[in-house]
Amino acid sequence: MKKLFVLLCAFGLGACAGVNKNTVSYQMSKYDQHAYYVVAGEGADKEAASANALANMRLSFAQNVPDAADLPQIDDIMANAYVDKVWRDKSSKNKKNYFALAVLKRQTAELILQVPANALDARLGALAGQLQSTEDKFAGLRAAFAMKPLIVQRNVVQDLYVFVSENQTGYETQRFENYKKLYNDRLSAVKVAAVVRGEENAVLLSRITDAVNQMGLSVVGPEDSSALLSVEVDAQVDGYGSERLKGLIWAATSAAVSLRDLQAGTTFARFNVYDRAGTGRKADSTRKSMEGVGDKVSAEIVKRMTEYLKTK
Repeated sequence: MKKLFVLLCAFGLGACAGVNKNTVSYQMSKYDQHAYYVVAGEGADKEAASANALANMRLSFAQNVPDAADLPQIDDIMANAYVDKVWRDKSSKNKKNYFALAVLKRQTAELILQVPANALDARLGALAGQLQSTEDKFAGLRAAFAMKPLIVQRNVVQDLYVFVSENQTGYETQRFENYKKLYNDRLSAVKVAAVVRGEENAVLLSRITDAVNQMGLSVVGPEDSSALLSVEVDAQVDGYGSERLKGLIWAATSAAVSLRDLQAGTTFARFNVYDRAGTGRKADSTRKSMEGVGDKVSAEIVKRMTEYLKTK
C-alpha cells in the first residue's frame, strides 16, 4: 500500500510538472469567462505587453462589431478595462518576451451600453407613438424616416452589447424589436407600382425593385389597386459601332422616369437618365448599358421618393 501511495504521488507531481503555467491559455483559464472578457498581449517589456493587451481588446471590438468602432461608449468601456497580470515565460528562449492580460468586467460594459440604448429607445418610442396615432398609410411617414437612423444606431449598440454581455444576449430586445416591427410595417404598407417599358426591361425593373425594397416600401404590379405610388419608366436602347475601337459594339440606353402619387393623382418627379457600354457582343452591351441606367435610376428614385414622403 505504501509503495502504491508513493507511485501515485510521483505520478501527480509528474502531471503538474508537465503543465506550463506561463502560457497565455493557462493564465486566461483562471478567469471566469462568463463574468470577464479577457484579451492577451505581448511585448519586449512589461509596459509594452500591457499596452498591447489593452490595444488588442479595443481592436477585438472593431473586429467583432465593425460598426461599433466609432461608438463613443468604446472609450468609456476601455476606461474600465485594466491589466491584471504581466509575466514572462521563463521557458522561452526569448528572455525579453513578456505577456499581459487585459481584463474587463462584463457587467460594467453592460451598464455603460444601457445608457445609450435607453436614450435611443426613448426617442424611438416617441416617434413610434406618432406612427400609432393614425391609420393613414401616408401620415406619419416623416416620423418613420426619422426612426431609421436611430434604429441603425440602436442596432450597433445592441450588437456590441451581445458581444460583451455575460449571456451574449441583447438589452431590452423585445422593446427594440417592437419599434423595428412598427417601423417596417408602416413602410411596407406603402405599395409602389412599378412599370418598365422597353428592351431588356427586366434588368431595369429588377434594380428598381431592389432599391424600393431597400427603402422598406413594397413593390407591386401595375394592376394592384392598393398601390399609393408608381414608378413609370420608358427605356430606349440605340446601338452603333465604335469608330475609335474597332470590333466594339456600343449600346446607349436612355430612360425617362415619372414618379406619381396615385392618391393625389399628381406627378411629383420627372427625370431622364443615360448610360452606354461597349463590348464585342450586342446583347452584352445592351445589358451592361441597361445595368448602368438601372443603377442611376434607382439612386435617383430613392432620393426623390424619400424627399417626397418626408413631406407627407
